[in-house]
Amino acid sequence: MREESLSREVRYGKQDIAELESASIQVHLIYKKAAELFKRTANTHSTKDDLAEEKTHSSNRNGQGPTPAVLQKWIQTARGWKCIGCEMRQPDSIGIQGDAAFHEERLFLNVGEGRFVQTEMLIQAIVWSQYEKIRMLAPWLGEDTFYTVQELDVIARYIVPTYFSERPLHEQGKVSKVHHPFGQIPLYQEYVDAPSFCVQVDGTLLEGRLLTGVYVSEEQFFGLNPYLKDGDGGRTYMQAYVQ
Repeated sequence: MREESLSREVRYGKQDIAELESASIQVHLIYKKAAELFKRTANTHSTKDDLAEEKTHSSNRNGQGPTPAVLQKWIQTARGWKCIGCEMRQPDSIGIQGDAAFHEERLFLNVGEGRFVQTEMLIQAIVWSQYEKIRMLAPWLGEDTFYTVQELDVIARYIVPTYFSERPLHEQGKVSKVHHPFGQIPLYQEYVDAPSFCVQVDGTLLEGRLLTGVYVSEEQFFGLNPYLKDGDGGRTYMQAYVQ
């Protein structure tokens, strides 16, 4: 079903807003927990020069000024809201005013030997891998698990399965979408079909898929920034309207 809009507004129910506000924070904390573990593990095998370079990258990334925000990418499906990943965003101004308030900033982690990888999709794959292993070993692990029962439920409900191999999705008969965060090394994510949407902008009708960007910064919900994604990957940002 295709939804049409004559203005750059996307309507959300109060229940959807409340769910996204709560879910985005929980997902953010899970990502952060996995990222900190991965970083500690990677740095264990790093040289002093690698760590010095990581410090330089971190300094250049964070520096002085506003705290970076995370733009999570959500899709509303027949099975509820699903998070397909996130991006780092650096505030250009106070408050959220569409795509003008934040500019994209890629986040890298040091994995040793002077190598830095983009982490957004990597962390998603790590979280899902941990989730499946914990579920599989649950009878022997008891309560001694990396994620709490509540966190495992959040992962199962909201995070889209992402793998280092296409085999698990192929065996389940599911369609996968391939990502290449490391250049030639792929990651495979279960394909989630976003709702079809078209919007009229300056007299031109644009068609694509509707995604909902959710801004989170310092473990706080900052608002929604829905956008239309066309077939070439381009984005047309719109305003969220609560009905």
